[in-house]
Amino acid sequence: MLNKLRIATTILLLLLAVKSVKSQDRVVQLSDSSVRVTQIDWNGFKKKSPRHRLAKMVKASLLNANKFALTAWYRDLKKYQADSSGYLDLKSTSKVNEYRYRFPAAMAFGIAIAIRTGIYEPAITGVSLQEAKDKTIQMVRAVAYDHKVNNTRKVWGGDWQAAHWAYYSGYAAWLLWNDLSATDQSNVIKMIVSEADRFVPTAPLYYKDRTGKLLFPGDSKIEEDAWNAELLYLAAVMLPHHPHANKWLSKAVEYLIAATSLPSDLHNPKIIHGQPVSSRVKGYNMEEPGFVINHGIIHPQYNALASMINAPIVFSLAGKATPEAARFNLDKIYYSVTTHSFSAPPYKAPGGTMYQVGTADVYYPEGSDWGFGVYDNFANLDIAASSYGWDHLSKKHKGKYWAKLHMDKVLGQQRRYTDGHTYAGNTENSYLGREEAIASRMGSAWMTMWLQHQVPVVYNNGPI
Repeated sequence: MLNKLRIATTILLLLLAVKSVKSQDRVVQLSDSSVRVTQIDWNGFKKKSPRHRLAKMVKASLLNANKFALTAWYRDLKKYQADSSGYLDLKSTSKVNEYRYRFPAAMAFGIAIAIRTGIYEPAITGVSLQEAKDKTIQMVRAVAYDHKVNNTRKVWGGDWQAAHWAYYSGYAAWLLWNDLSATDQSNVIKMIVSEADRFVPTAPLYYKDRTGKLLFPGDSKIEEDAWNAELLYLAAVMLPHHPHANKWLSKAVEYLIAATSLPSDLHNPKIIHGQPVSSRVKGYNMEEPGFVINHGIIHPQYNALASMINAPIVFSLAGKATPEAARFNLDKIYYSVTTHSFSAPPYKAPGGTMYQVGTADVYYPEGSDWGFGVYDNFANLDIAASSYGWDHLSKKHKGKYWAKLHMDKVLGQQRRYTDGHTYAGNTENSYLGREEAIASRMGSAWMTMWLQHQVPVVYNNGPI
């Protein structure tokens, strides 16, 4: 009887302890206060959403992508259903984890942004706000549940692209944090910590070393370094009390600078976070004046990586200054697509700049293996360049001019279909996750404009 009384008392005390934890500081089954998640103060964003023409274009495109994600994609293409675990079975016809986890993480990212910024419209998507939120949470929780660190299905973790999936799903979870159960919050935290920790002892990768020797022929590491940095700074911002938070942030700076490094940076005396650039870089990932070689060619689409431009929205959401490293050489990347001219020959006719005045079409100096109908990634880059001033080196036309051209093309593509999807097929964009990619890019573009309208970004160049 005494033992039963003690057990009952213990259970009661545990229940009272859980109940007493404030919602904004929930430790979610991890008793150490170091795992307390930074809560976004949504009440601090009181301005109405921007309503200028470009904002309306991005909003419309994002809601189209949301519509497709929540209806035809979720129901007919993915056929997501919960299994006996209560979590979605994230089916994939491929053994490549990218297709199983990147795609739902990217869709969840786009929907969560629309919901939290208040622009989600059931009248457009045909899906209620509650159903949209439920489906988003189902995708996010399933991605985290399947991570090896959570000792459940143990399907993924530490993959080549895993930081990318952890970033998208972790960010979406952060936006909807208090709608997740304590168990799912715990799974998300452990997923983020596990992925961030694996980069602490590792150095960024470089396309060429300090001598100009090719380390990865035809394969710049700008993409990998950028998405690894994303996950690292998300972890540092979400979990600032974690004992590894400073290490994550310091490593994020290292990866950000490496991602967009140029040959000239080997001798660049500029001080970033207490050190000259020249002492930080071990090689470079771009060619002068700022273009990227990937898949063996000069590839404009890798100048327009969403992973390079999301830092201000993560730091600003938490009320923090964005590290100076997060905009390192991004003005040169933008100069390279808007202003740098390629002669023909040796490049493909007709030569000229990647962006062409009066048209959304992009000139590919050495061709494109992803297709020639991709415009949303350039629109996302344009909007960030315009919002944060990275277009100051561009001659003739600035980011807003190009963004309108590219967004008009995206909306024209979407108007062809009633279900909200964008692409006609492989000829326009051969990537298997093309619809998921546009959801994430339009989410990023909208968040850039919305948050910059609310709280303009502040950069910090102090020691990290």
